[in-house]
Amino acid sequence: MVGIYVRVSTEDQARRGYSIPAQIRECRALAGKNQAIIFADEGLSGDSLDRPALTEMRRRIRAGEIKEVICLDPDRLSRRLLNQLLLTDEFERYGVELRFVNGDYSKTPEGTLFYALRGAISEFEKAKITERMCRGRREKAKQGKILRDFHVYGYDYDRERAALVVNQAEAQVVRDIFRWFLDPPKDAVGLSGIARLLTERGIPTKRGAPRWHRQVVRQILSNPTYIGQFYHNKWSVTPQGIRLRPREEWILVACPAIIDHTTFEAVQTRLEKGHARVSVKLRF
Repeated sequence: MVGIYVRVSTEDQARRGYSIPAQIRECRALAGKNQAIIFADEGLSGDSLDRPALTEMRRRIRAGEIKEVICLDPDRLSRRLLNQLLLTDEFERYGVELRFVNGDYSKTPEGTLFYALRGAISEFEKAKITERMCRGRREKAKQGKILRDFHVYGYDYDRERAALVVNQAEAQVVRDIFRWFLDPPKDAVGLSGIARLLTERGIPTKRGAPRWHRQVVRQILSNPTYIGQFYHNKWSVTPQGIRLRPREEWILVACPAIIDHTTFEAVQTRLEKGHARVSVKLRF
């Protein structure tokens, strides 16, 4: 049995000829009349091996169901050389032949060297593309532009201006949340009480969900965007997950304020006190 593995990470790749159907068509041509199973990962990065279709193909290889794997290019398996070599070694251990539409892989010393060089070049190109994109985004951020819609409650995203504009109806809800937290009515005490009141009033979240959660309320109360301070380059996405960048790498972009500084700082003080009380309870 032949396993055909195809992957596309972005719409842009699909437009450049890497679309899933295009990859399948070329891989099927190489497979000829052999019966093939398609394993497709759409919209997933090649940096990580944690991909549903790839995981399933590896499982079936270990089970002895697949004896040949066909792929368009080595970088469809992974963009990282280390992962390419790991998969290649795994396939060989289970007696699986690996073939590529754009250049075959051979187990000779020369073939192994060429394969490693090709993978290294692919990883280098990916790193350079990422570097250029990040540099371009940072430059636009320094010019005061917000590059995409971050779905911040209280604002709409103006694509033409690359800016946040106040959504007056949502902005009023934001003001209510801050006011209720500092001066709570009987039916909206604390984060959970505010979330419950918003849900009972039928006010949807930014993404249209009917139910509010205390963590969403906390995120609103601690977001400096509401005092006109939106930060780009705050988070870094790595194969291990999302991490907070050092403060000096953040890029401040001014936006319309909904909450005044005095109110915001008062809320932060109360949030910190609440967190401290919870920490003390947990220790005991």
